[in-house]
Amino acid sequence: MIKKILLSFPQSATGKPMAVELVKTYNLDFNILKANIDDNVKGMLLIEVTGEEADINAGIVFLRQNQIGVKAIESIVEVNKTECVDCGACTAVCTVNALEMDENWELVHHKDKCLECMLCVKACPTRAIHALI
Repeated sequence: MIKKILLSFPQSATGKPMAVELVKTYNLDFNILKANIDDNVKGMLLIEVTGEEADINAGIVFLRQNQIGVKAIESIVEVNKTECVDCGACTAVCTVNALEMDENWELVHHKDKCLECMLCVKACPTRAIHALI
């Protein structure tokens, strides 16, 4: 099973070897997709965790017991369809085809393909695409 989770670290949880525990104790592999750490004050980490569902759930319990906020997330990129004019500018910069035009020339966001590189956010002329973090 693969699950994308957003972790938020309060000051009390920074500097602890949480990643080692996830790997050793819970047999989880993870890929860091995005990190934002503020000099031991607080931090946010978007990771993609791979492992057995029971191990992932146990790892999440462990993180929460250590005051780490855990939120399951599909993608940190969000398309506001009311502001989107379906121009397709974002599709030109999306190398993994997470954003593409359908047969009716309407924008489709495949959240499962998104790498959260944020190039689409910069490319959107109407600012209809934004990041949740």
